[in-house]
Amino acid sequence: MFLIPAVLVLLPFLLEAMVTIGFTRPTVRRHWLFYVLTPVVSVLVYLSWAALLGHPYIALGFWFLVYGGFTIVSNVKNKVLGEPLNAPDLETVRHLFIYPEFYVAYVGGGRLMLVVATFLIGLAAGLVFETSFASQQSLLPAPVAWVLGLMVWILFLWFLAHATASFLTQDSARKRGMQFDTNTDTARFGLFPLMPLYAVLLMDKAENPALQQQRPALKAPEVKPDLIAIQAESYFDIDRLYRKLDGHHNHVWQPLATLRDKGVAAGTLEVPAWGASTMQSEFAFLTATRNEDLGIDCINPYQRAAHSGLETLATRLKAQGYRTLCIHPAKKEFFRRNTVIPKLGFDDFIGLEAFEDAERFGLYVSDKALGDVIEQTIADHKAKNDQPLFVFVISIESHGPWQPGRLEGWIDEAEAQAADPTKDRSFALYRQHMDHLLDLFDRLGPGAKDTLDRPRAMAFYGDHLPAFHELFSANGIDGKAVDYLLWSSEAPLKGEDGKRVENLGDDMLTAAGFREAPSSGE
Repeated sequence: MFLIPAVLVLLPFLLEAMVTIGFTRPTVRRHWLFYVLTPVVSVLVYLSWAALLGHPYIALGFWFLVYGGFTIVSNVKNKVLGEPLNAPDLETVRHLFIYPEFYVAYVGGGRLMLVVATFLIGLAAGLVFETSFASQQSLLPAPVAWVLGLMVWILFLWFLAHATASFLTQDSARKRGMQFDTNTDTARFGLFPLMPLYAVLLMDKAENPALQQQRPALKAPEVKPDLIAIQAESYFDIDRLYRKLDGHHNHVWQPLATLRDKGVAAGTLEVPAWGASTMQSEFAFLTATRNEDLGIDCINPYQRAAHSGLETLATRLKAQGYRTLCIHPAKKEFFRRNTVIPKLGFDDFIGLEAFEDAERFGLYVSDKALGDVIEQTIADHKAKNDQPLFVFVISIESHGPWQPGRLEGWIDEAEAQAADPTKDRSFALYRQHMDHLLDLFDRLGPGAKDTLDRPRAMAFYGDHLPAFHELFSANGIDGKAVDYLLWSSEAPLKGEDGKRVENLGDDMLTAAGFREAPSSGE
C-alpha cells in the first residue's frame, strides 16, 4: 500500500545524486526549492501517467521509464557535451526523426530498442493483469470515467502551469538564483525540478530588450561588394591542439598558413556553444546579440527569440538593396530553420533539395559539392541582375560523430590515423573535413579573386568545438573558443585573437568597406 508513495518521494533524491553535471560540477549549494519540488514533480509525473494509462502499477512502471531514462540520457549527453538535459531539449526530440544519426550513435541503438521493448511489454502486461482505476467505481462506465478523469487532470495541469507562470517570470527566477546556465541551475535546483521550471519560464511573454535594439543604418561603399559568410561545422584551428603534443610544438597546418599568406585574417573566436547547439552561435552571428542576454532563450534561440521580428545582419543588408540567401545542404526542418530562416531576413533558403545527386564525403554532402552549388547560385543570380548578394552558408560535411569506419569508402583510415599527430582515429577523420573546409574558403575567396566582377568579402567561423572532451582535456585545450577567418578582395587583413561571434558580422562589414551612417541629429 505504501510502496508507490515511498518510491515517488524517496527514489528521485537517489536518482538526482546519480545525475552528472558538467565536465566539472559547479560548486553551488542546493536551493531549498530542490527539496520541495523533487517529490512534488515526481508525484505529478506519476499522476499524469496514472490519468493517461488508468492503472496504478503500469503508471509506476512508466514513471520508472521516465525517471530512469532521463537520468541515463542526461548522463550520456553530459559525458559528450558537458551539460545535462533541460526542458528546451525536449522540443528537439523531433530531431530524432529528422537526423537520428546525430543522436543514436551517442545513446546507442540497443538502449533505444530496450526502452521501446520495455515500454510495450509493460503496457501489455499491465492491461492484461491489472485492474484499472476506472473499473473500481460504479457510477459511470469505465471508459467514460477514464476519459473524464483524464480531461480533469489535463485541465488541472493547464491551470497549474499558467498559475505558476503568473508569478514565475524570468526576472523573478533570477531573483531566486537562477542563472539560465544549464549546469549551474541543475546543480542548484535538480534535473527533474528544473524541467518544469524551465518549461514554465518559456511561457513568459515579457519582451527582451536585447531583441528590440535597432542598429544605425549602414553606409555602403560606392561599389557594394558581394558578401559570403560561412558557418563551418565544428571548425577550429587544429594547430591549437597539435602544438601542445610532444614533438609537434612547431606544427604548421599548411592550408591555414597559405591562407594567411594570401591576406586572410585568422584568430580565435568566442562562441556560446560547445560540441553542439549550433543555433546558439548561428543566432548570435546573425543578430549581433550576446547569448547571455537572451535569458531562457539562450538555450535554443530558434524556439522563441528568432520569431520576435528582430533586426539581423540580413535585414540590414536588405535595406541596402542586397538579395539575401541562405544555403544549407541538409533538411530544412532541422532546428526549424524552414520557418526561422525567412524570419531572420533571408529572401531564399536553399536546402537539401538542391543537393539530391551531390557528392558525399562520409555521411553528408561534401564541402566540394557545397561549393559547386554556391558558385552556381551566384552565377544564376548574376545572369539575371546586378543586385549585390549576401550569402550565408551552413556547412555539414564535418558534422560528428567521427566514428571509425565513417570514411572507409573514401580514404585509408589507418593511414590517416598514423599520419595524424594525435594518433587518434576519430580526430584523424575529423581533420580530413577541416582541410576541405579551408579548401572551400579558398575557392570562394582568395582563389576566386581574379574572376570576380565586383568586390567580395568573406567571414568564416566554427559554430562550436568538436566534441573531443577527453582529447582536449588531456592536452590543455579548455574553454569554448573556435576560430574565424576574414577576407576582402580589396586589401589584406590582419587577424587578432579573442573576437566574439556576435561582433563578427560587423567585422565582415568593416572589412567590406561598410560604415554606420550618422544619425539624423549629427
